[in-house]
Amino acid sequence: MTARSPNDMLYQLKAQYDEIGLISSVVEATGETPATLVILFAEIGQEHRNIHMELSFLPGLADADEAGLYFLQTFVTLAEEVPAAHYRELLSLAAKLNTTLPLGAFGLFEDTGVAYFKHNCMLQASNGDSANVKSIDIQSGLILHLHQLYFDGLLEVAIEGAPAASVLDKLPV
Repeated sequence: MTARSPNDMLYQLKAQYDEIGLISSVVEATGETPATLVILFAEIGQEHRNIHMELSFLPGLADADEAGLYFLQTFVTLAEEVPAAHYRELLSLAAKLNTTLPLGAFGLFEDTGVAYFKHNCMLQASNGDSANVKSIDIQSGLILHLHQLYFDGLLEVAIEGAPAASVLDKLPV
């Protein structure tokens, strides 16, 4: 089955995740905000925190869409309202981790204090929905694994203000 729009793949993923008991929902597009599949992953890291992984196709790329190319963004908010005093250490840790990641990157919006993970990938309509959905699922699994490894350490720096070097010594890099 081929999607009528790339967002159909989000619904296919949701159906797949519903079957295995994951909690997910599709937030419909509004204005310039694209439709987004939000997946809850519980008990991440040693502190057993929850994360919401957001998947959406980047809007405003009509030429790419016409060529059958879709750009999927995966986004996870790690922490909101990170104190400005912790920015330097958090950015230092993120930079060091990012050099070892197989995909995506950790970062910080300094204007809002939001620490995040973000990854963009390109999918081809010609691959077919089934192959693209499988690819997205595998990619999401890898991203989830990265959060299992690094989420606690990033929060230790972002929220508690721990020095990046001491946290890095405890992380598998």
